[in-house]
Amino acid sequence: MLRLLRRNAVVLLGLVCTVQFPTARASTAEEPTNKPAYIVLGEFTVNMPGDGNPLSYVVVGITIEAMPMAAGELREITPRLKEAIMRRLMVLAERGALQPGRTDPMVLKTALLDSIAGLRPDSVRDVLITRLIYG
Repeated sequence: MLRLLRRNAVVLLGLVCTVQFPTARASTAEEPTNKPAYIVLGEFTVNMPGDGNPLSYVVVGITIEAMPMAAGELREITPRLKEAIMRRLMVLAERGALQPGRTDPMVLKTALLDSIAGLRPDSVRDVLITRLIYG
């Protein structure tokens, strides 16, 4: 009887040792990451319309906050994103929306986000203005 109990205990112990319990590290590796991807588009220089004033310009630095899964696809179309932003900045400059003391950063962000969303509507979370300099 004692031998039977020992043998069953050894078998039971062997079963417990072979069972793999999930670890915290394994579960986090399987979960998708929610960290945003940042795509630096650089700085854009736009000439301001002249009213008899000497040449003036604005420099706008732009970074896109994107969905993690769409970052690669957005990087592939970076030239199109830059063109869309440049066109929108030129329109804003023509309308006088990029004047020192009159530029509303939220209006600028919204306008740029709208122009980018036309290319990839669900991929972009936000447009970050990293620099705004008038010269």
